[in-house]
Amino acid sequence: MARKKSPWLRLRQALEAPAMRLGLAVVPRLPRGTVRWLARRLGDAAYLVSARSRRLGLANLDLAFGATKTPAEKRRILRASLRNFSLTMLDLLWFSRHSEARMARWLDVAPALRDAMARRVARVGVTGHFGNWELMGRYWALAAGGLTSVAMPLKNPAVGELLREARELTGQQIVEREGALKKLVRALRDGGTVGLLLDQNTDPDEGGTFAEFFGKPASVSPAAGVLASLTGAEIIFAYALPRPDGTYRGELPHVIPAAEIAAMDRATAAQDLTRRITGFYEEAIRAHPECWLWSYKRWRHVPPGMPKDGFPYYAK
Repeated sequence: MARKKSPWLRLRQALEAPAMRLGLAVVPRLPRGTVRWLARRLGDAAYLVSARSRRLGLANLDLAFGATKTPAEKRRILRASLRNFSLTMLDLLWFSRHSEARMARWLDVAPALRDAMARRVARVGVTGHFGNWELMGRYWALAAGGLTSVAMPLKNPAVGELLREARELTGQQIVEREGALKKLVRALRDGGTVGLLLDQNTDPDEGGTFAEFFGKPASVSPAAGVLASLTGAEIIFAYALPRPDGTYRGELPHVIPAAEIAAMDRATAAQDLTRRITGFYEEAIRAHPECWLWSYKRWRHVPPGMPKDGFPYYAK
């Protein structure tokens, strides 16, 4: 029997789609400075109002950095992280207007990333909830002549549809998680680019595998390794870092060539690649902790037989 929605939830969901339409109409027309100012105010409000986000984010920061960072430093990182998240969401709307021109003005792409995207090869592009992941997806779609990516279904389908339309403006094709594997394999075998966000929890019952992340095992998706080893694609790890002047810098710190993947043991390739990619994430986050989304239950699962000591309060 379906659980009955509360009046508050029904009201909120009824207002979400009109609010999203209003945002799509207004935010793209705002000056860049105003968008950045709004993002700072929204991030600060989230930090001050949401006790859940503070508790969750600080628990994750305690696991990641322990005593190497002071409580004040962790609070500063979390506030900056929520500001970055707010800017990413506003920029999803802002870059939907004059997308190519605005990316040319506000996204400075490293030569290594530009050269990699100019090569028409099968590619699994991996990024995370780090920097501006929405802008990275837009750039990949434009530079590679198309991009296939997976979106988790939202609780409000009307909002999900509006987001899908905004994301697909530069040639990105969004596929639903259900049945996504066949579509992603087909795109890669046709020489296309697939984009994945792999820094979130994947339940072990749904194919997640454990990889060490900041000294503790985290359940992660092996999708990039599976797809690359199945199709002969290369793997790139890239992201768009925010800069103080409101621009972004697109970086490509890691590439795993197709030939290297093809030479790996097929029985262990996916697991080995997943561990390497998780290491790429940790390296980037340690260098720029304020750019990652800390207010998420990243260490949700404790491996069987391992004590819960040292894991966040929400782990099970």
